[in-house]
Amino acid sequence: MGKNIQKSKDRRKGITLFLLLFFALALASIFVGIICLDGIKIAFFERNFRLLAVVYGAIVCFLFGVSAWATLSKKQAWRKALLGLFLFLLTALVICAILQRMGFFEIVGTPERLREYLEKTGAWMASIYTLLQFLQVVILPIPSVASTLVGVAIFGAFWATIYSLIGILLGSITAFFIGRKYGHKAVSWMVGEETLEKWQKKLKGKDNLFLTFAFVLPFFPDDILCFIAGLSTMSTRYFLVAVMLSRAVGIAATCYSIDFIPFDSWWGITLWCIFFLVISLGIIFIYKNMEKMASKNKRSGKTNRDKS
Repeated sequence: MGKNIQKSKDRRKGITLFLLLFFALALASIFVGIICLDGIKIAFFERNFRLLAVVYGAIVCFLFGVSAWATLSKKQAWRKALLGLFLFLLTALVICAILQRMGFFEIVGTPERLREYLEKTGAWMASIYTLLQFLQVVILPIPSVASTLVGVAIFGAFWATIYSLIGILLGSITAFFIGRKYGHKAVSWMVGEETLEKWQKKLKGKDNLFLTFAFVLPFFPDDILCFIAGLSTMSTRYFLVAVMLSRAVGIAATCYSIDFIPFDSWWGITLWCIFFLVISLGIIFIYKNMEKMASKNKRSGKTNRDKS
């Protein structure tokens, strides 16, 4: 009886904390968003500033209302997604406000001035971008491909690869150790109970093999799988080697592929379509034959041990 009462109290306390967190994020998003709107030097925005501020505030209030409903209704997947959305929105607004104050948008249309600007403020830009790449693994619901392509547009392929690799690797390792140190409860809170259960069922008995393919191939939710890898039988050493090699290859391929295979030509689009088709078929084949591959891997490992 006492345990049930304590669980009920803890549950109410958790709900209260989430409501306060969403309220604080909503207020901060409105405040920083209005600062950003005020800093936009375009005639339409200047003329309709008050109307746009009211509309923006109403949208944020609506999101807060949905977040409160998800929290009170114990919709963990919704709550997780909305928390990520608020954090992404606030991060984007803070970056926007900083760039406005630094005069970035005034010179972004001139390549020569933009190059000079990046040389002067490169350290700040690189730090913000690296932090964004770290957060998109741990918290923010941003596909890593999308954020990496943004980095290519700002820094070029080489430096986008370096900054993305630092941020995404740190995020991947952090996610793994959250799962390894804090266990099922922490991961279910981060990724949602339904998502966790779904992937744990798929990984049962084939942790190392499946996760290795997932880290290398696109389309898998590899950020989520870093958390789940911490709960799996995968050793820390194996994870570190697998994630470092796979992330390095994946990020470099993403950054440099735009230079070699452009999106603005018919042959480039054709090659990209073929590439995605081949990858998709490969993922389907691997997924359907994962159990056979895992059992074969176990048999070969057992045979090697018997010989030794």
